[in-house]
Amino acid sequence: MNTRNHLLAAILGISLCAASIALAGSPETASSVSTSPSPFSLLEAGASQWWKGSSALNNGFGLGYPLADNGLTVTGNSKETFFGNLTGGLPNQPQGNWSTEIRLQARYDFEKVLGLKGLTFESGWRYRATDGSQNTPYVGIQAGTTSASSLFNPNYESGGLGVRILPQYLQWQSDSSNNPRFMANAGWENPYEQFLQQPLSKMFENSAIEQNKGIGGQAGPGIPVWSASQKKYVTYATTPAAWSSSYAAWGGTLRAKPSSSTYVQSGLYMAISGWNGVQTSAWNPTQVYPYANVSSSYLGHLRQGGYSQVNSVNAKGMPNGKTTSSYVAPVQNNHGFNFQGAPSFNPNGNGGVYAQNGLYNVNEIGWTPKLGADKLDGKYAVGSYIWGQNNTSFTPTTWVPASGNVTAQKKPTAFDQNSVVWGMYFQADQRLYANKEASPVAPSMGRNPVDSPSETPSATRGLYSFNVFSFTPPQNNALPFYFSTGFVYKGLLDVRKDDQMGICFGSGFYSSYFNQYIDSQNQALKTAYNGHNVTPANTVPNGPITSGGKSYYAYLPHYSSTQVLESFYNIQINKWASLKPYAQWIVNPAGNGTVGNDFILGARLMVMF
Repeated sequence: MNTRNHLLAAILGISLCAASIALAGSPETASSVSTSPSPFSLLEAGASQWWKGSSALNNGFGLGYPLADNGLTVTGNSKETFFGNLTGGLPNQPQGNWSTEIRLQARYDFEKVLGLKGLTFESGWRYRATDGSQNTPYVGIQAGTTSASSLFNPNYESGGLGVRILPQYLQWQSDSSNNPRFMANAGWENPYEQFLQQPLSKMFENSAIEQNKGIGGQAGPGIPVWSASQKKYVTYATTPAAWSSSYAAWGGTLRAKPSSSTYVQSGLYMAISGWNGVQTSAWNPTQVYPYANVSSSYLGHLRQGGYSQVNSVNAKGMPNGKTTSSYVAPVQNNHGFNFQGAPSFNPNGNGGVYAQNGLYNVNEIGWTPKLGADKLDGKYAVGSYIWGQNNTSFTPTTWVPASGNVTAQKKPTAFDQNSVVWGMYFQADQRLYANKEASPVAPSMGRNPVDSPSETPSATRGLYSFNVFSFTPPQNNALPFYFSTGFVYKGLLDVRKDDQMGICFGSGFYSSYFNQYIDSQNQALKTAYNGHNVTPANTVPNGPITSGGKSYYAYLPHYSSTQVLESFYNIQINKWASLKPYAQWIVNPAGNGTVGNDFILGARLMVMF
C-alpha cells in the first residue's frame, strides 16, 4: 500500500467515524428540540462533537470507556512525514520522499478487575514504511558512509521498517503517579524507552536529535575470522550499541527514589547482534564508486545483497574492461517476530554479521528539582551503558602480508579484540520561563474592595531547554563525542496557546584513531595495487587519486565532524491533530566531505486515536 492509499484509508476511516457519530446523535441534541432533527443538523452536530473530541476515533467508536472500566486502555497515532532536499544529498537519488508510521500502545491495569494494585501489562506495536514501501531502507536524501555518519539521518523513521513488536512487559509500581517511589518491570523490553528520556527532543525529525544522541556509532572495524574456503581473514561487522525505538530483548528494569527529587534506575537486557533487522544492503551509499572501482552509475546507490556485477581492476587498480560477480551477504536478523536472539554464525560463509548474544546494562541517576519562585521543573542526569558484543579497536592495526598459502590482505586486519562497548551520557533539561496568566479576583468582605487580578505561572506555557552530551572511547567507536542543545517554547502566542516552536543544534566529532585506521587501509591498499607484499613505506594522500577522469585507488578520506540545525513550528489543529512544518541544515552529512551540505524542508501530519 503506497502513501496515497494510506492517506485515503485514513480519511475514509475518519469519515466513517464521523458519520456513525452523526447518525447516532446525542442525548443533549435530542432533548433540545421538540421535533425530529433533520439529517443535516444531525450530521453537523455529530461532526462538531467528533472534531472537538479527544481523539480521531472518538473514544474508539464508544468502546474506549467500557474497556477502560475493565482495565484496558488502547491509544495510538499515525504520522505522515514529507522530506524535500533543496541542496546537497546523494546523486542519483530522489530529492524528496514520504515516510509513514502507525503505532499502537495497549495497557492493561490488573487492579480494575483482579484488585492487584500497581500491576500493569504494557504492549506496543508499530508499522513503518518509506515512499509507501516497507522494503525501501532510506529516504533518498540520507547521506553517510558509515553507521556513525548515518546517525544524522534527517528521517529517524527510515529504520526498523515493516511491522515491529515493540516492548511487551509486566510492570509494578508503588503508586499510580507518573513518578512512583518504586518501580520494577520485566519482559520484552527496550532501554531506549526508559533511559535518557527527553520528551522535547521527540518534537524533532533528525535521528541524532530525536533518537540516537550520539549513541550507536560504528563500533570498531569488525571481527577477523579465518575463512578456510577463502584462505584469508574475513572481517565480520559488529553491531553498535542498540539505541533506537526498533530494538527489543528480554530483560528487566528497577527504579527507586531515595528522595522526592532524586532517583536511581538500572536495567539488564540481552545484547542481540544484528538488532536493527534485515538490511537490504551490506554496503553504504558512498562505499561504492569512486571508492570501489565500479561504474559511476553506482554513485550514491545502495548495492543490494546477492550477486552483483562489478568492474574488475588490474594489479595497479585500473579498470581492465572485465566484470566479475561478487557476493554481498545482507544481515538476516529481523527479530520483530523472533524472540530467539541472534541467528547462528558460520565463519566460512560469505559476508554477513558476526552474530552473537551478550548482556546489555544501562544505569542512570538523576535529580529533578523545581527551581525559583515559579518552581520551574528541571531534570539533571548521568547515565552509563555497557553493550556486551565483541568488537575490535581501531588501533593498533596489523597488515597481513603473504605467507605460504595465505593470500596477502589488501587492507589491514585489526586483532586487538575487546568484549564490550561502553559509554556515558549527561543530560540537563530545564524549564527556563513560565508564562504568567491572570487569575480570578479574590472575594472581598470589604465594602470598597481594592483587590486586583493576580498573575500565576502557567502550568505548561513557557520556554524550555534540553541538553545532552555523550561519550564513548575513541579507540573503539567511530563517533565518540556528541552534544546537542535545544529550546522549545510552548504557547508563545495568546491566541495559539497549544502551539509549540523549537530549535536545536547537534554536533558529532569523529575519532582520530578511526582516521589512523583509514590511513593504514589506504597505505596497505596502495602497496597491494603496486604489486608489493611488504609493509608499505610511502605515504598516500587523503582521498581517492584520479587521472584522466578515472579512479585508480580506493583511498578513503578522513572524517571530521557533522552538524545539524533543525527548527519547527507545530500547529495544534485540535486535541488530536497537528501539522508541523520544519527545516533542517546538515553540515558535512557524510562526515568526510564527500557529500554536500543538506538543506531540507518538510512537514509532518500527526493524528492521535
